[in-house]
Amino acid sequence: MTIQVLYGLFWAGHDVSARLGLWPDAEQAADFVRSLGLIQEILFFSHVVMNGVTLVLVLLRWRLALPVFILSFMLDRGEWILMSGNTLFSNMVAVDAWALFSFTLQGAIFALLLILSFDGSLGPRPVRPVRI
Repeated sequence: MTIQVLYGLFWAGHDVSARLGLWPDAEQAADFVRSLGLIQEILFFSHVVMNGVTLVLVLLRWRLALPVFILSFMLDRGEWILMSGNTLFSNMVAVDAWALFSFTLQGAIFALLLILSFDGSLGPRPVRPVRI
């Protein structure tokens, strides 16, 4: 899950740096920002946040990690569908390689969360009172 969070933050940094004009080619950065739609950005940043939430839930060993990750996955796939029509982005990066990496990583995470959910490693935990 940590790799997935870092992967999302990498692309979020790419997006934000373009908006802040930190790219060496300011015109390409402006073109990139203009090529992104509002729905696509909402899906993308929601996915990045949901990855972080999933990581926290895994660390807390909560079973909710699985449905939250599934939501994150659906947001990401929706964003990739919208991004697949972005020829500027496709010309800038190796989209097929990144998509394969992302999909493989997400499949592995889904499988592991499923296993952890059914073997009891992720599940409801009793609340313990705080002792002072």
